[in-house]
Amino acid sequence: MSLLARITRRSPWLRLGAASSLAVLSLSCAKGNPTTPDGDPFPIPPEEAGAETGTFVEAGTAEPKESDVECTQETKQIYVVATDKVLYRFYPETLKFVKVGTLGCETGAGTFSMAIDRRGKAWVEFTDGRIFGVSTSDASCKATAFMPGQTGFTNFGMGYAKNGDSANGETLYLSGDALGSLDTKTFEITFLGSLTYGRTELTSLDTALYAFSPTSGVIADLNKANGATNKVYRTSAINADAAFAFAQWGGDFYVFTGNTTSVVTRYSPFTDDSTVVVPDTGMLIVGAGSSTCAPTTRPR
Repeated sequence: MSLLARITRRSPWLRLGAASSLAVLSLSCAKGNPTTPDGDPFPIPPEEAGAETGTFVEAGTAEPKESDVECTQETKQIYVVATDKVLYRFYPETLKFVKVGTLGCETGAGTFSMAIDRRGKAWVEFTDGRIFGVSTSDASCKATAFMPGQTGFTNFGMGYAKNGDSANGETLYLSGDALGSLDTKTFEITFLGSLTYGRTELTSLDTALYAFSPTSGVIADLNKANGATNKVYRTSAINADAAFAFAQWGGDFYVFTGNTTSVVTRYSPFTDDSTVVVPDTGMLIVGAGSSTCAPTTRPR
């Protein structure tokens, strides 16, 4: 029996990410000079100015930068993390990846999933079930008090959705065999309801929460209160064994799937079209996140 088979047989929760967690690659990604979604000036990426991008930290030597400011330009993009533990900022308008830095989190486990809050903090889950807070400015990392295995959530997808208008804040949702929410102050999980799509990742479109399944290519509009399905969309991004990630930007869904390197597929729920926009990213992406600050309509 293969290692993958032994692991997934041992626990149904580990099936959620066994394909991605067993992949260990060291790959590079495309670089470029992106624009902002609102057309505002954006600094030239440091690597184009002759400097290295991001802060490369050793485990335990840096604290993540905290910000009280919501919705800066950096929080309006998609972030991805690969199996080489490198964090990238992805610009959907130009399809460019900009390297932020290498995670220095104090764990030997692999990266598994990620969500981004409105202040630019990435909440990164690892294959050992632990969650770390990571700065999207320099990839510096800090452990949290989260205890793995709460109410059966061992490994899971992650994504934020708005509670209402900006004054009502946002909620971090988790998905696996069930839908849950995570309080990032107490780090306690609340069980919300069952899910029937198998391995899923989460993202949002304003207040609506969506789950993507690589097994079927389904994107499901979920009831945030109980996990029931409101509406189903079907994409061409079907790969039952893939490492995968999922994020919203400009009203479209960006799906990252792959076995050795990732393909980026853009799906429009308004036209029901799936388009491969990046056929080979040069890395295996296992986590993606866009904050609730990201645009929900395509910039003109």
